[in-house]
Amino acid sequence: MNPLLIVGLGPGGRSRLPQENLSALKEARAVLLRTGQHPSADILIEEGIAFETCDDLYDNADTFEELYEGIASRAAALPEGAAFAVPGHPLVGERSVARLLAMRECRVLPAPSFIEVTLEACGEPLSTALQVWNAHDPEGHFPDPRSAQLVYQVDSRPAASEAKLRLMRFFDAEHLIAVVQAAGTQEANVARVRLHELDHFEFTPLTTVFVPPVPIERPHGFYGLVEIVDRLLGPGGCPWDRAQTHETLKKHLLEEAYETLAAIDSGDPDKLCEELGDLLLQPLMHAQMDAIEGMYDIDDVIAGISDKLVRRHPHVFGDASADTADEVLANWDAMKQQERSGQPTSILEGVPDAMPSLLRAFEVSKRAARVGFEWPSVEEVWKKVEEERDEFLRATRSGDAARAQEEFGDLLFSLVNVARWHGVEPEDALRRMVDRFCARFRDMEAAAGKPLRDLSAQEWDDLWRRAKSSEAGDPAE
Repeated sequence: MNPLLIVGLGPGGRSRLPQENLSALKEARAVLLRTGQHPSADILIEEGIAFETCDDLYDNADTFEELYEGIASRAAALPEGAAFAVPGHPLVGERSVARLLAMRECRVLPAPSFIEVTLEACGEPLSTALQVWNAHDPEGHFPDPRSAQLVYQVDSRPAASEAKLRLMRFFDAEHLIAVVQAAGTQEANVARVRLHELDHFEFTPLTTVFVPPVPIERPHGFYGLVEIVDRLLGPGGCPWDRAQTHETLKKHLLEEAYETLAAIDSGDPDKLCEELGDLLLQPLMHAQMDAIEGMYDIDDVIAGISDKLVRRHPHVFGDASADTADEVLANWDAMKQQERSGQPTSILEGVPDAMPSLLRAFEVSKRAARVGFEWPSVEEVWKKVEEERDEFLRATRSGDAARAQEEFGDLLFSLVNVARWHGVEPEDALRRMVDRFCARFRDMEAAAGKPLRDLSAQEWDDLWRRAKSSEAGDPAE
């Protein structure tokens, strides 16, 4: 079977439709247009070329993916000697063509795309990078303000609004842009407006938007930060940063993690935003230090965690089902076993020895319970607490310090299990309690009026009660 002919119709003006393409359509056994809602369809009518369209699929498809698949399937079923025609250039912005090329052998007759005629209409010489993206998929694109932006398929006010919101994350709202209507036709029109005015127009399938680049030193967002870190670590960078190693940065990673926890506890979103930035810097420093040595970089780190998240969430990205958090965790454990070549491993593998002991105990307890090592009820856990309390007291009375330490550890671990049964995070609970104690003690220091060592037991008690009562919403003892 001969290849299916895919014909580009150009942007809509007769002068932009190559004669070779027009002749091929006249000679075709049958002609299928992706859409008849395009100026090029009128040219075919004038030339006496009969055709059918896929416009009915636009009305019946629930999603764009379903639409493109339907168009490609219809085109793939065309008989030998037929032609499938699309606006513009078949290989530019035509998702149905991308699917069709995977279904059937094809031959493409090119034509001018919306890119050339939009730039021509704007009178914009292209001397920098150009990013081209679909207004119906704004989140799938990450604009770099140093590059010009060309947004196509801005065919409705909602699409324009979504594109505007995406662009305003990277460009100033007052940035001057061009809204281009019907580029490449006699009806071509260009409106120069501010970015925030983008969705104040009437739109058609022939509307495109051109956004000039901004002369900035580095991109906004994450990759701007990557460039800064690379500069700090590179030749001529910061002597302190260049002297760091993974070992010397360990303490800074811990400090920033704890400062982030404090920001979460404070309830201050501005503080949390700041601390998350400080925390983000740490893995970036580690990754880019190894990038200098040619091992891996932050993109490899992101690719690894992205693949892992998709792989371990088949109930979201695949066909598996998990209706509860417990089912998710069970699937997670099974997948981790598979990732280790099916070799049996401990359920406790992956719990870092360096974790804070209370947090580590909580995680170990949770994992053991997930595979069945569990008490039948919380009442039984409380009985275990009483048992460990008695054993600890006997050890202290015997004067055996080593045994007392061991028994106190057993008591703490039992209390961790009580916390787990009641849905309490023990590390978080203890940290918050210590924060409350520190705040109360500082209040007592300020209110004492004399050296603390000179306070009587009653004065200590009064000051403590005063400090507690000054806290809003303080829980009862």
